[in-house]
Amino acid sequence: MLTVETTDHRAIPNVSDEEWRHWGRFGESAELLYREINAALVAKYGLTVPDVHLLNLLNADPRRHVRMGAVADALVLTPSRVTWQVGRLETRGLVRRFRSCEDKRGVVVGITRRGQDQLRTALRTYVMLVRQFYLVPLNREQMNALGESARRVGSALKNDG
Repeated sequence: MLTVETTDHRAIPNVSDEEWRHWGRFGESAELLYREINAALVAKYGLTVPDVHLLNLLNADPRRHVRMGAVADALVLTPSRVTWQVGRLETRGLVRRFRSCEDKRGVVVGITRRGQDQLRTALRTYVMLVRQFYLVPLNREQMNALGESARRVGSALKNDG
């Protein structure tokens, strides 16, 4: 990770000390937060953060299944990454793949009852960790400012990508 401490940012044009410092802090805190939550989920449930996001996406759908391409789009993953991830979860009986009823060429992934049960327990831990490491250290104003900043950055990236 490039941080203020590990990079002589003076060699990088068009960035101030303040800008580089905030970028470094953001990157470091995001990495630490993700690593902490991911490690806890893997240790307790054998699920990664992306696994929980995928299961949650499927569970939130009224039909409990979503086309593979739509999963990739929603989770901002490559189709090959989704195929690999679904394969892992399918081996564990948490999801299943089948042909789309509307379009026989399309592949759909659905959450199983076992997947719903696993998601329910994993989400409790996930939410507790988000609260502990993200929500508790921030007051309401800071949380709103960080959320709005993330929305703006994400929106700009989605529009450019």
